[in-house]
Amino acid sequence: MTLAFAVMAIVPVLILGTIQVQQINKLTQEYNKTQEHTTKRLADAVETYVYYYRNAVDTLATTISASGPGFRDRAGLTRKIQSVKNNLPGFSQLYVTDENGAIKALSPDAESGNAHALPVGTDLSSREYWKKVKLTLQPAISEPMHGAEGGSAPFVAIAAPFYSESRAFEGVVIGILDMGQIARLVTQYDYGPGAYPAVLGPAGRVIYHPRSELVQSIADLSGEPTFQAAASLKEGMDKFVSGANGQKELVSFKTIDSLGWTVWVGRSYAAVQEAFFASLKSTFLLLLLTLGLTVLLGSYLAKRLNRTIHALVRYTQSLAANRYTVPSEPLSSPGAPYEMHYLASQFAQMAEQIHDNRQALLELNSDLEQRVEERTLSLQQQHATLAAILESYSDGIVLIDVNQQVVLANRRMAELFGFDGKELLSLTEEELLHRIARKMPQPDEGFARIGHKPQPAGKFTLVRSPGDERVIQLASFQVTDGGKEFGRGYVFRDMTKEHEIDSLKNDLISLASHEFKTPITSIKGSVETLLRKHAGWDEEFKQDLLEGIHEDIGRIQELIDEWLDISKIEAGALSIHPAPVRVRSVVEGAWQRLPHTLSADAQLHIDLDDELPFLYADKRRMEQIFINLFTNSTRYNESKPHIRVTAELEGLNVRIFVKDNGIGIPEAHLSHIFDRFYRVDVSSSRRTGGTGLGLAICQGIIDAHGGSIEVRSTEGTGTTMIVSVPVYHGQTEDDNEEA
Repeated sequence: MTLAFAVMAIVPVLILGTIQVQQINKLTQEYNKTQEHTTKRLADAVETYVYYYRNAVDTLATTISASGPGFRDRAGLTRKIQSVKNNLPGFSQLYVTDENGAIKALSPDAESGNAHALPVGTDLSSREYWKKVKLTLQPAISEPMHGAEGGSAPFVAIAAPFYSESRAFEGVVIGILDMGQIARLVTQYDYGPGAYPAVLGPAGRVIYHPRSELVQSIADLSGEPTFQAAASLKEGMDKFVSGANGQKELVSFKTIDSLGWTVWVGRSYAAVQEAFFASLKSTFLLLLLTLGLTVLLGSYLAKRLNRTIHALVRYTQSLAANRYTVPSEPLSSPGAPYEMHYLASQFAQMAEQIHDNRQALLELNSDLEQRVEERTLSLQQQHATLAAILESYSDGIVLIDVNQQVVLANRRMAELFGFDGKELLSLTEEELLHRIARKMPQPDEGFARIGHKPQPAGKFTLVRSPGDERVIQLASFQVTDGGKEFGRGYVFRDMTKEHEIDSLKNDLISLASHEFKTPITSIKGSVETLLRKHAGWDEEFKQDLLEGIHEDIGRIQELIDEWLDISKIEAGALSIHPAPVRVRSVVEGAWQRLPHTLSADAQLHIDLDDELPFLYADKRRMEQIFINLFTNSTRYNESKPHIRVTAELEGLNVRIFVKDNGIGIPEAHLSHIFDRFYRVDVSSSRRTGGTGLGLAICQGIIDAHGGSIEVRSTEGTGTTMIVSVPVYHGQTEDDNEEA
């Protein structure tokens, strides 16, 4: 009895202690997740910060490359790098060297109060980062290092090449990145008590560490277990013994792939476990106290209850052994509490009733269990077999009983027609076929007869929702067993993919047979003319024929390029390289690339606000969009083409409007003009050229940018195409625009 009371008291304490330990463990796990998230956020912040400064150096080099000779003297170069230095305080020094590594310009210089500035003419060609830029002609970021160009403090150098007007290597722009600025960036985050961040270069050299002597000496921590784990795993969290701090730490780490840098956040593992062990200690002390009090209380109560309880136990054991007898003496002792007397009396009555009921139940239960077990096993086997067969099919299958009621349907059936699985089983055959028929764009005679008698396999078109059209193959069959008919079944197979592939094949064959025929025929005629012996063609006539051949070959190349682009778009493999770019630069670039035969008689009016923000887009791909739009505006026009380009800022996007005075597009065709191979007027399209892929490619390019393209048109009055492109969110000067 005493032991029972002890257990009753200890169990809640253990449960509470367990809950407390679990809560602490959960908090520890959440803190670990927070630490991992903070590490990733720190890595993203460092990567963004360095990328921003690397982009500034690269942009400055591009600007110098695009400048004329008059702007490449020392004064011109100094103005450019001073502008960058004023806007980017993270650079402690900016240099421009010539092709031999000699400094041509710098900011700030000694006259500006910078005592560490190197004089003009200092040779930096021995620096590894300078050699790397000259060798690869690509921007480079150095390891953390000491050097005269950074003064007495360690630094990271960012270098990028620039070129002469003939695209020859002419020098290097060097930005000295102040590691103190990186330290301020890293330390602005809250890492929690006892935690610290660290940033290492590709070779394990310290960029930031809370121990300033490691930063100042650019200590090599490549032997740290954390750095070695980051080199192999890229990111993660584990326990390591720090060589720098000499203690066991829980460290979350991440490698910045674009830089090769490693960041980690570590905290003492002893601090992590301190709360956990404190909880265990308090739980153990509470357990000892409770156990002592329970033993004292249990001893007192046991003396009053033991005799009655032991008598009840012996009687219970007798009943359990199926030896029922009427007690010869009371089960409760004279000194027991009233509750124990009442319990003993009720227990005796219950034992008698249980004995009577047990005899009846044993007889009934024996027979019932056998019958239920046999029937249940049979039904389970049948149901499992049928369910496995139906669910394994990729086709929709439905079974109808002799009462024309749906009795079985697999999951694919519900998915194919958009039915609710439970609702499907409540339908009759007629209701099911009627619901399917309502999804057809037009009545199908063969489908209407399917409910009256079995039909051979047939196809019909199904519209599940606007724009979602499916081609379905249907077959029916009778369900029989031993000559007895149980109903019928239907099999619905989705043939949409096969139908689309067949249509695409036919479109491609038709397009290739026409679009290649014209230029190839022209090339063949011109070549045969040139091959005529003794014809005596003059040089001007030969030149005309050769130019015609060149134009036809260009047309074939355009067709191939369009097919390659649409293939990439369909495969999701179209790549873009976005950068800040002006709207006007894109529009003017596209117009200049437009074939002269199209732009000669056309008039382009560009009405753009100079305050429009930069676009964040791939300039070459954006020009490809506007070349397509300008081509359509000039080709499909019965008068002198007049094109007007305007733009407006809407939220985080710039909407660009291309309006023409062409023949317009009938309203019925507007929803299909971005479909592959779609032409509004086949005869007109083939007379003027066009594959039906241009606007589909435009749609794919703008989707890759996260923008949109739409059309507004009225037949006979012209067309307006609206291209929406995301804006660039960085700080960009006019001279940083992509050329």
